[in-house]
Amino acid sequence: MVRAPAKSCPNLSRLFDDAEPSMIAAFLRMRVFDKLTWLADYHFEPDGADGDVPAAAMLREQRKEKLSPLETEAARIVNMSSDRGQFALDGLVRTKMPPDRKRQFDGQRDSLARSFWTYLNEPMLFEAAENTLHLRLYRRYDRHYQTFMVAPVQDGVADVASSALDTLLDDLRDRLDRGDGYEVDRFAIPQDGDEPAEVMYLVVHPEAPTSVRELHDDGQRTTMYFRPPGEIMIVHTPSTGRVHVRAGTRKLRHDAAESFIRTVLEQEPSQQPVDFQAYDIARFFNGFDLELPEFDDASILRARVIRVDISIGNLANRLSVSTSLDEDIGQLISDQPGLERIFRNALAIRFVEIAVQYRRGGVDGERTLDFTLTDRNTTSLLSLHDPFERVLGHRLLRHWGILRDGRAPTPRESMAVLPALLALWNLGSDRINGAWLHERGVDVKTLLDLGFLVPSGWEGDDLIDDEDDFAEHVAKVVERPEGLELYSTDGQSSSAALPERYRVYRIRDGWVASHLREQLGKALDIAAMENIRPDLIALGGLEIDGSDVPLYLARRLEDERVRAAIDTELRARDKQGIGLVLQAGDAAGSCVAANVLARLADHILLEATEIAVDMTSLISAFRRNRSLAQGGAAVEFHKSGNGAGVLSVPGKGTIDIVGAQRVMVIDRLVQAYPTPMKTDDMVAGIGNQSLGNIFGQSLWSKLKADFLRSPKRGLWEIAT
Repeated sequence: MVRAPAKSCPNLSRLFDDAEPSMIAAFLRMRVFDKLTWLADYHFEPDGADGDVPAAAMLREQRKEKLSPLETEAARIVNMSSDRGQFALDGLVRTKMPPDRKRQFDGQRDSLARSFWTYLNEPMLFEAAENTLHLRLYRRYDRHYQTFMVAPVQDGVADVASSALDTLLDDLRDRLDRGDGYEVDRFAIPQDGDEPAEVMYLVVHPEAPTSVRELHDDGQRTTMYFRPPGEIMIVHTPSTGRVHVRAGTRKLRHDAAESFIRTVLEQEPSQQPVDFQAYDIARFFNGFDLELPEFDDASILRARVIRVDISIGNLANRLSVSTSLDEDIGQLISDQPGLERIFRNALAIRFVEIAVQYRRGGVDGERTLDFTLTDRNTTSLLSLHDPFERVLGHRLLRHWGILRDGRAPTPRESMAVLPALLALWNLGSDRINGAWLHERGVDVKTLLDLGFLVPSGWEGDDLIDDEDDFAEHVAKVVERPEGLELYSTDGQSSSAALPERYRVYRIRDGWVASHLREQLGKALDIAAMENIRPDLIALGGLEIDGSDVPLYLARRLEDERVRAAIDTELRARDKQGIGLVLQAGDAAGSCVAANVLARLADHILLEATEIAVDMTSLISAFRRNRSLAQGGAAVEFHKSGNGAGVLSVPGKGTIDIVGAQRVMVIDRLVQAYPTPMKTDDMVAGIGNQSLGNIFGQSLWSKLKADFLRSPKRGLWEIAT
């Protein structure tokens, strides 16, 4: 069978057809192809009589699979020869390359030759141009990039000393803790139409060691361990103050941004989301008509939905209807018996494709813009090569009410969403489902508008992408006399009329925490806060009855391990006196580690136009429970069932006891007080266990330090 090189390896075929023989010869001898031993048969001298004949024969003689490494590299070269690629390449050449190298670059005969020459002779600059191209196509796509905000530079030019870059690398080395091998290069990106001038920093860092198995031509197999390079791209736009970061994981992006902003720009990073966008395709439940707007630079001739996918029965089932731009998909659905009712009762709209016919000002002829939207908050507009069409598409989506842009909350909105933000922060999770929000009456739309939540698909049998993990959830529909019900794998059920309960949202935990801190700082007049641990923040002090009372904000106290860790941290600060711990959640108890515990939401003035704390009720709560935090007037053990309790010892404070065996031991000891008790009697019926094993080393150490003492070997009593 005759091979068609232009179809099987189009980019490699173009190089061999259009590129200079000398470049092709150098390309085939590159080190990246050293393991391709068969390639040596096609090496040639460009000045020889045969020219590039051996290379051309390769396309006919070898299988596509064998040629794939060469095709991959050829695709990079061809892609950079496009108009946008050449703009990115030319801008970096002008700012980075010495004059003699610039002349060589300019002396190449066409765009493909310039791209090929840079690939062969300036590989680092070529990679930088690729990153520039990728940035301007995808930077508004949260899967690839995250954007952070800093103060803009007045003249749009940011001077950075080389010592600042060294500090950046040192800080990243400490954060990642992966040894040496860090490197950074700086590139100036020129202005491109509406895109302002930017500065790009490419940081190379070591990834965790890994291995690969290699099969040799003689059949021998070997394992090679190596440390692959990772790359972080940081792009700073001085005129707007935006910092775009691309890296492998969300955590790495945040670490890189924080390090860059503090060490290079010498500013403090803000957690407020920038460029947040949400695509609401659920509006098509109300119809598929799209109004034609009037723009100065483009005439919109037609705009129609040409494909829509819905979930029916359960979230795993999809029904798709598609047509052409000449047809009205809404009318098509209405004309089919029963189809309109199916769409009306669909669980969710999953995918929409829109076609727009338009005429651009100053350009002859009509054009068609075709793009897609999904329920995972993604759109193909972000991958369009033409920046005019990318902008036009987003303008249309805003006009139709499909696209929502994030904005800063007003004082009244901050007040309205405060209870929901406290609950979200208290979860300590990065995902939440619609059922949790619906049951608590949370205003999801406002949280989406303000960027605290981001749509992230559905609880269905398709994968929910978490970058570093995957999980599957199945929702099925069960018919009952009273109507249809949805059942999910976690045991929740819901009327099928409330599919939004099965929406999945990503929580912007950093933005939630930052906003809470800012609002509490204003309400309590706090200048500086300290992050003691992820679940505990020191808010400073509050003057009560002439004394300075330490103030804390805590979360996740419902989790035994988190509460124990917070207890340890607070006991290490007991010399500061009895404090007041404001909890974001609703954990039981009025004390924690000899500090008064209060639920923050109970002391918020809900009728206020902006966040305000009722200081009178807060101080009253402290005074009411201060004595109990010190241990009360008598030794007491307040049990909550058989599995938890709070031990109060006058002058010592209180301590939480969780676990049936632990509760049994402390209860026996309190019942015997003030008489010392034998160890054997304390653990009777529990088995042959030591007190250290029953309580665990951390809790046992706290008990021995403040609450229990041993008057003699084998005896224990409450320490008063």
